[in-house]
Amino acid sequence: MKEIVRMRFMKTGRAKYISHLDLIRCLQRAVCRAKLPAAYSEGFHPHMQTSFATTLPLGFIGTGELMDLELSEPLPCETVMERLNAVLPEGIRILEAGKGQLAFKKLAYARYTVRIPCEDAAVLHRSFDSFCAQPEIITEKRTKKGGTKEVDLKPMLEVTAVTEQPDALEVELCLPAGSIANLNPMLLLDAWKKQSGAALSAPEISRTELLTEEKQKFF
Repeated sequence: MKEIVRMRFMKTGRAKYISHLDLIRCLQRAVCRAKLPAAYSEGFHPHMQTSFATTLPLGFIGTGELMDLELSEPLPCETVMERLNAVLPEGIRILEAGKGQLAFKKLAYARYTVRIPCEDAAVLHRSFDSFCAQPEIITEKRTKKGGTKEVDLKPMLEVTAVTEQPDALEVELCLPAGSIANLNPMLLLDAWKKQSGAALSAPEISRTELLTEEKQKFF
């Protein structure tokens, strides 16, 4: 009897530079090394039945990423998690395993923490507040066909906290991350930089949680 185990995992440290396709291969190889009874598709080229809630952009840290693994026979979720963690490389670790209640298409939002190194966080804070206070935040966004279109980021922007630190400004955001609407925080930072001329050197972006349409924890 087949079953699906949903796992929340993190991708940190040097692992943040692994592309999404390489991440899939990495996790699937780990499933094999852990000798888990993974289910495979039928046909001439069977592939392991795994799925991911959404792609994590290259260079982003993820601490609330979600993956489904279909098993050909039941196993305790704790066993699946323990076996995988024993063989996964540095920077990738399963944090939680269980039964998912929602299909990934129900994913709607994500929480992010953006840390921007700077010498004067107060000055950068004022610049960010002015940027967000605009009635519209118009910028260009690339389309799937390779072109560009103008979009207003203002309706999609929710700033939940801004913290001034001795050497950085830390911004917490809740942004659309579903199939209907999606806002990459880098697009927001690029628009801020273009409009204000702010020096945003090497921001560290972490996606901390995936949320439902009601902005509740997805898993």
